[in-house]
Amino acid sequence: MSSKDEVTRRLLELTQVFIGDAVLTNERIARSLGLNVVDLQAFGVIVRAATPLTAGELSQRTELPTSSTTRVIDRLESRGFVRRSADPDDRRRVVLHAVPEAFAVMGTGENEDPYAEVTARVKRAHEAFTVAELETVARYLSAMVEEPDRP
Repeated sequence: MSSKDEVTRRLLELTQVFIGDAVLTNERIARSLGLNVVDLQAFGVIVRAATPLTAGELSQRTELPTSSTTRVIDRLESRGFVRRSADPDDRRRVVLHAVPEAFAVMGTGENEDPYAEVTARVKRAHEAFTVAELETVARYLSAMVEEPDRP
């Protein structure tokens, strides 16, 4: 049986490989959509937000400078991925709305999900695990992304 230190070392190595693969996959997908990888990841932040975000909130969540965030939003808007509208609670502010339909339409084929290959790979991997094991993995990943200092 492995020690906790041995498992931790293996997990760190595998995490580095996983992150590297994810970065390269996201770069390829971003290019297929006519975006750069930062724009694609910012779009993901907007899509996953529970409510429309302001530019300042997007800047805070991505940790990009406000000037860079503005350029990211401009590029996403020009490609049809987001639209800006006045905040109904404070008309002086602008909020961002994701246009998810643009994401699917601009994939590698007509209406093809650019993440279809990733989804299929995940489903194939899941076949080897029980629901209880997958719940443990989900709990682990949740702990990794829900650090107290994350925005």
